Amino acid sequence: MKLPVETIPEHLREYITEQDPGLYTPIDHAVWRYVMGVSRAFFAKHGHPLYLEGLKVTGISTDRVPLISEMDEALKKIGWRAVAINGFIPPAIFLEFQSLRILAIACDIRKLENIGYTPSPDIIHEAAGHVPIVADPAYRKYLEAYGEVARNAIITRSDLELYDAIFELSQVKEDPKSTPEQIDRAQMRFEETAKREVKVSEAALLTRMAWWTTEYGLVKGGHGPLIYGAGLLSSIAESYHCLSDQVRKIPFTLQACISTSYDITRPQPQLFVANAFEDLIRALEEFASTMAFRRGGGYGLRIGIEAENTVTAVLDSGVQLTGILKDALFTAKGDEAGFVLTGVKQISYHDQASEIIHNAELPEEIFIPLFEPSIAGEPLENLIALIEGPGLEAKTGLLLKGLVKNEVILGPGARFLLIENPRVTDKGGRTVFTLTHPLCPIPIASRILSVFGGAADRKNFVLDNRKPVKMVESHQSNMTTENRALNALYREVREFRDSGSTDCTPLQQVLERLDESHPLDWLLRLEVLELCIRRDSENPLVSHLKSKLEQLKTHSLDFQEMIQRGMEIL
Repeated sequence: MKLPVETIPEHLREYITEQDPGLYTPIDHAVWRYVMGVSRAFFAKHGHPLYLEGLKVTGISTDRVPLISEMDEALKKIGWRAVAINGFIPPAIFLEFQSLRILAIACDIRKLENIGYTPSPDIIHEAAGHVPIVADPAYRKYLEAYGEVARNAIITRSDLELYDAIFELSQVKEDPKSTPEQIDRAQMRFEETAKREVKVSEAALLTRMAWWTTEYGLVKGGHGPLIYGAGLLSSIAESYHCLSDQVRKIPFTLQACISTSYDITRPQPQLFVANAFEDLIRALEEFASTMAFRRGGGYGLRIGIEAENTVTAVLDSGVQLTGILKDALFTAKGDEAGFVLTGVKQISYHDQASEIIHNAELPEEIFIPLFEPSIAGEPLENLIALIEGPGLEAKTGLLLKGLVKNEVILGPGARFLLIENPRVTDKGGRTVFTLTHPLCPIPIASRILSVFGGAADRKNFVLDNRKPVKMVESHQSNMTTENRALNALYREVREFRDSGSTDCTPLQQVLERLDESHPLDWLLRLEVLELCIRRDSENPLVSHLKSKLEQLKTHSLDFQEMIQRGMEIL
C-alpha cells in the first residue's frame, strides 16, 4: 500500500518502500496476535501507563499485522508521521527521519522461531514497540530532540563497519533461506567487528544513550520500574525476565548510560531507570554541549579528523565546508589555524549548497588557512594585492600566495576567493601546501564555529554524489516451500475465527493434519485452544489440546515459556 510522501525530503524518499499486506502469511498474523495478546496482558501491569492507550491513539491493530498507512493517519493527529521501510537503513537516514518527526517502520515481521526476540528491525519492534509510547508528549519531545542532536553527531568509519556487520547479521537471521553456516559467519563477523579497540565516537555514545532509553529504558512507577523501551516492549521474552532481580536496575544518569556498552545478540544484564522522561531531555542537552557541533574550534577539528568520514566545518563567516578532514594546523594555544579537506566536497551557506562551484570542479585536496578576524572586512582589491604580492598572512604566520580568479559571495560576510595554483608557506619560506589547479576555494574566515557529521546540504549531497539506493517495491514474505502446508492450516483456523461459527468440527480436522505433519507447532494449537474455550468450552478438544501443549512444553525452555504465557491469557 503506497503512502503519501509529498512532504518528505526527496533524498529520503528512496528509502521508503511499499507495504504489501498480501505478503503477510497466516502464520505472520498469528505471530502478531500472540505477541500483542501477551503484551497487552503483561504491559498493562509492567509497561508505561500510556502503552495501552498509545495502541489506540496510534491506530495499531492487535488482531492482524497493522497497516502503516493507518498508523500514519493516526500519528498525523499528534504531529508525527509513519513511513514504511525495508529493514535496516543507514543510521544517519533513520535519525533524519526522526528529526522530522517521522517514524520509519520496517515492514518485515519476525519468523515464528524468533517470536521472542530478533535483532532485525521488524514491524513488531517498530509498531508494537516504538509507536505506542509516542503518545506521551514528554517522550515525543525527547525523541524529537534526540533526532536533532544525533543527526549532527560525527559518525566514524568504524561506526559504519559495525553497522554493516549488524545489518548482515540481522538480515541472515531473519531470512527464511539462510543456512546455519551463513548465520555463523555473520555472527562471527559481528563479534570480531564489535570487539575491535577503537575510540568510542560521539555517534556511538549517542547510540548507547538510545539503546538504554528508547530501546531498553525503564521509568519509575508506583510499585517498581515500568517498561517503555521499544526493544523490551517488542521482546516478549526479554521483557518477561528483565524485571527480575537477575537484571540489575541502575538509576539513570548520562554518564552511567553512555559508559555502558551493549550486545544486541544477548539479553541485557542491566537496565537504567529514569525518574521521568524529562530526565532524558536534560541528559541529552548535557551530552549535546560536549559535542563537536556545539564546541567547534580545535576540538571539532580533532574529532572530525578521527572520524575519517564526511563532516561539515562551519566557519564564522557562515561558509560551510563539507568533506573528509585529513589534517589540521593548530596555534601554540591549540586553537584552529587551518585544515586539509579531501574526499567528496560541498560548499554551502545556510545548509544550501552553492551552485557556483561543484565537487567535480574542485581539487582532490584543499588547504583552508584561517586568518585573523581583521581580515574579514578587507576590500577585495587589498586581498588581491597581498595574495598576488608578498602574501596574505594567516594564523601562525602562514602566507597565502596565488592568482585570484574571482570572489564568490554566498551571503553577508560569507565569501571565498577562487585562487589559481595557491601556495602556502611558513615564516621561513618553506612550502606548507601547494596545488596546481585553476580553481581552489579559500574562504575568508578566522574560526570554526561547529563541526558536525554529514553534509550541510544533505539532500543535494546524497542525490549528487552517490548512487541511489536500489528501490525496493515491497518487503519479503516469510512464505517458503517448507512452511506452505502449515500456513494453509493457519489460514483455515483464521477463516474459522472470522466466521464466528461455534461448530468446532473443522478445527478437529485441522488438528488431525497438524498432529500428522507438524507435531512441534505450538502456536496453532494455542490458537485452536483459544477458539474452543471461547466457543465450545465443553468440547473434548479443550482437554486434548491442553495435554498436547503440556507435552510440547518439555521440548525446550522457549516452548515452555511461550506456551505458558499464551495459556495464562486464555
